[in-house]
Amino acid sequence: MTKKKKILCISVMEHWGGGEEFLLKLAMNVADYEFIIASPNGEPLNVFKRNGIKSVEINSLKKYYQNTGSWSFLLKIKTFFNVKFSTIKLIGVILKHNVDLILANGNFAGIYSLPSALLTKRKFIVIQHLIYKKDTLESKILKILNRYSDKLICISVAVSENVKNILGEDKTNNIMIIRHGIEMPALNEIDKKTNTNKDEINIGIIGSIIRLKAIDIIIDALQEIIFENRNVHLHIFGSVRSDESDSIMYEEELKKMIIEKNLSENIHFHGFEKLKERIYDNLDIVVNYSKVPESFSLTVLEAMSFGKIVIASDIGGPKELIKNNENGFLIPPSNKNALKEKLEYCISNLNSAEFDNIKKCARKTVEEKFSLKKFSSDYKKYFDSILST
Repeated sequence: MTKKKKILCISVMEHWGGGEEFLLKLAMNVADYEFIIASPNGEPLNVFKRNGIKSVEINSLKKYYQNTGSWSFLLKIKTFFNVKFSTIKLIGVILKHNVDLILANGNFAGIYSLPSALLTKRKFIVIQHLIYKKDTLESKILKILNRYSDKLICISVAVSENVKNILGEDKTNNIMIIRHGIEMPALNEIDKKTNTNKDEINIGIIGSIIRLKAIDIIIDALQEIIFENRNVHLHIFGSVRSDESDSIMYEEELKKMIIEKNLSENIHFHGFEKLKERIYDNLDIVVNYSKVPESFSLTVLEAMSFGKIVIASDIGGPKELIKNNENGFLIPPSNKNALKEKLEYCISNLNSAEFDNIKKCARKTVEEKFSLKKFSSDYKKYFDSILST
């Protein structure tokens, strides 16, 4: 029996997010490889262990966030020493388990794992989840990783274009795109789940409570709509980022805003919800209205797979998922009036034949282009190719 080759995945997150969802799907669904995940203590590590994935706790693998828009000297020193401590521990894991490939889940994970990859002469790839600005510390890290990694794998065209813009077209030979994929939810008689027999109209926001999600603009756009129709409800699924003070402050501002606008009975905070069915089954419309380009947007993809009407910003990753007026709606970001008009249009037409077709088209798009099966197959083909040389 052929021994499975081993892939060490490096995670630097203490809370659950899209990158951690990616790692879980990768380890659970790509056949013929053994995955080991190195991660700091926190919810991701607990989830990996509960799912039977071999996991190693390394608490020096920690991502820091800058609150001022730039990296302080103290944060740089902390990161330097954490890289040093992590390198020692990672080398021990690599040698103990005879790891064949190191997969860094993002650029911070890449910086933490690069020294051990070079010292042990292992294959080394970095997953690119985010969009960065030029002339930042993050863009400098990207240039270093591009020089020493075997491959930069981008999760979307939007991410790939951003990477190329930072590196320059002449230094992008080792970039490839493998898109996210999700498991299609059961139909659950989606065709029967229209609002025909429901009085309430439920609109959802899913994701961390941060300013970039423009939740305040969504609430502003809904204010007049709710006053005219008290059957309209907004449901916010997500929690603050406890390690980001501005996220905590933003949630407090939103709750104060809701009280001042007399919307408390119609806007509901549900916190983080892991079970997708509990989020999407009772929603009619999902709004993903980021102010800045998102790298992909799993929220949009999930909502489409559940056959929901989706409204998203016409920038970044959602543009790769949504064809405007065919499987969802795209509108300019940070435009309250445009969002209000689109919400009114969707509420008025929710039970129309046009919207039934949009819902079916949304689900079909995910089935054909973004399935978990395709995601797993694409990664297996890549792992087979890089580990056969």
